[in-house]
Amino acid sequence: MSGILQDLSEAALADANEANLYASTPFLYNLPGAEVYKGDDVSWCITDIPARPCNVVFNARLKPENVDREIKSVIEKARMKNVPIRWYVGNDTEPADLGESLISHGFITDGPTPMMAVDLQTLKEDTRTLSGLNVIEVKDTDNLKIWNNVCSRGFGGTPQGEIAMFRWFSTVLALGLPMRFYLAVHNGVPVATSQLLLAEGVAGIDRVATVPEARNQGIGYAITLYPLLEARKMGYRAGTTQATEAGERVYRRMGFRKCGEITSYHWRNTSPGV
Repeated sequence: MSGILQDLSEAALADANEANLYASTPFLYNLPGAEVYKGDDVSWCITDIPARPCNVVFNARLKPENVDREIKSVIEKARMKNVPIRWYVGNDTEPADLGESLISHGFITDGPTPMMAVDLQTLKEDTRTLSGLNVIEVKDTDNLKIWNNVCSRGFGGTPQGEIAMFRWFSTVLALGLPMRFYLAVHNGVPVATSQLLLAEGVAGIDRVATVPEARNQGIGYAITLYPLLEARKMGYRAGTTQATEAGERVYRRMGFRKCGEITSYHWRNTSPGV
């Protein structure tokens, strides 16, 4: 892990936001069975886990004449392992029309996602608490299974996707990677999740999910706030995230501000179950 980021300028936060996002994948962590490439032209990681967050391409700075060849090469690697792909296009991606090329090769996208950041010293804490709500850090496999199920339900995931992501997250625990998992329990019932990644100098928040029957009660706010306060105690200056439309409102209430955009393009293997 790099040192804690002290430069809270918009440009520095945007760079750290992207770097933290990429560090949340198996790219940096020598996952058994993973094929990894890091170059000046592009970086990617292809695993045997059939989940898009585990098979990623990013930091593309490709010459126009090499774009089609690189896209075809990555798709072929994914086909061989029977996995989908997520290709990130950020502010420094080259060429500028890479997204169009990805779409022409069968990728799809939901459009840009806001990258957001907050100075943890000015984090706005909602002091209202829901009676019977507790947030715990998940540190063992049994509780991770519960966490993983709640997270999948909160995002409307599939059983196949839940199984695939548990493979990655259980490896995170086993390897002692700088990723932490938090579970909100309301009156004894697990209802929400969040994930904290302490990497690239910032505290990255991800996988904030609340099951449908527990929404609109302030639980999403609580499960987001708790790990950020933990990071602040450890000396971190900035929290970062990539916000969904629903999540953006919660983040803004906490003091998060937009520092950039990132677009993910998805290629789905046509094999069943992927």
